Amino acid sequence: MLRIPRYLITGIVGGLILALALAVGYWNIRPASFIPEPVISDPEQPDFIIGPAWTLMRDDNGQPSYRLTSLRTTHDLDSGQSRMSQPELTLYRPLPEPPWQLEAATALISANGDQVELTDDVVIEQTLPSGQQRRLLTEALTLYPRRDYAETAEDVRIEYAQGVTTARGMHVFLNDSRIELLSMVRGRHEVD
Repeated sequence: MLRIPRYLITGIVGGLILALALAVGYWNIRPASFIPEPVISDPEQPDFIIGPAWTLMRDDNGQPSYRLTSLRTTHDLDSGQSRMSQPELTLYRPLPEPPWQLEAATALISANGDQVELTDDVVIEQTLPSGQQRRLLTEALTLYPRRDYAETAEDVRIEYAQGVTTARGMHVFLNDSRIELLSMVRGRHEVD
């Protein structure tokens, strides 16, 4: 009778177990298991969030055009829009025109940056060359930065040293500091 050495039997059994383990592992491994899970699985999620943030844009001559700050900015990859919380915008004007200061609770900036929707407690201020301050209050304002123009169809309150003016709707021409009130204009003025 032929006796097989013990080390040979152990080697054959170990090799069979190893081959069986490799075969089971090969069939149980899915190629997708090697691909990491996406960081953003919800398409409604923004692709980035920054804050606080600020931007200073300069004109062709290197002079400041505007400065924009916000507490938090989120950007949506699908639409290309950016949403800002507590934005503050300083629009510098050609001299001798004074700059405009704009603040709001929120802002939505279009993908190409040509339209800014300011909403909730919008405040627009400008200190005139005489030192007098003009303050405009509304709930919503659409700003077109490239056209130096802003408008609203909401109620507007204009406060200045000699009184208060209210209206419904307004056009603001930022380059020459001109304001057009559209309807229901009422004013209270103090005479010195």
